Amino acid sequence: MPEGHTLHRLARLHQKRFGRAPVLVSSPQGRFTDGAAAVNGHVFTRADAWGKHLFHHYDGGRVVHIHLGLYGTFTEVPVPLGLPVGQVRMRIVGTEYGTDLRGPTVCEVIAEPEIKQAALAWVPDAMRFAPLPEPAAPEESKAEDMATEAGGENPDDPERPAGLEPDEVEEAA
Repeated sequence: MPEGHTLHRLARLHQKRFGRAPVLVSSPQGRFTDGAAAVNGHVFTRADAWGKHLFHHYDGGRVVHIHLGLYGTFTEVPVPLGLPVGQVRMRIVGTEYGTDLRGPTVCEVIAEPEIKQAALAWVPDAMRFAPLPEPAAPEESKAEDMATEAGGENPDDPERPAGLEPDEVEEAA
């Protein structure tokens, strides 16, 4: 199953290839005919992703919601596109590129406000809300932390002979 970063990459790619221009949308397979007709010829305003959900936004407030599931894939090709191969649920044709969508779990037209409602029920998107990583501690402070946790002395200190307690090392010196 494609992970969230794959959907974010696809959103950026589709935005670059189709954004801000009218596109032709069809459903060669026939399972998305009404949805394709609703956005066909409209301006593809933007693409974005939320977790494993991809959204193609069109003028007029319509959005194609796609969830690739286990088998969904996009095939990207320059125009002109040949005849559809296999079960193409949705075909988008722009001025320079086209893409065929096969095997998605979800491919539906929704209204813009429905995205926000649905997002509340979905798992948070790590690509949008990833916390910043903690800065790495320098080696000295890591050794000090180990020493503190071990009772004040670092048991892995190379200057300490094996089997001797810290106070015995001082006496032996």
